[in-house]
Amino acid sequence: MAELVMESNEPGVEPTTCPFCGTDLASPGAGFIRHIEETTGCHESFETWRDRVADDIRGGWAG
Repeated sequence: MAELVMESNEPGVEPTTCPFCGTDLASPGAGFIRHIEETTGCHESFETWRDRVADDIRGGWAG
């Protein structure tokens, strides 16, 4: 029986590059937040993503 292995190109929980524009971040976590706050296009893309996944997270989105 063949084993199913799923590969993912999705960024990790704390990306080292912006998943929206590909810019290298100064640091993961806080650097990502700072980047999306300072970059209009990435901020808008992040808000759209967050709105789309908010209902998928039980208890709401804390981030």
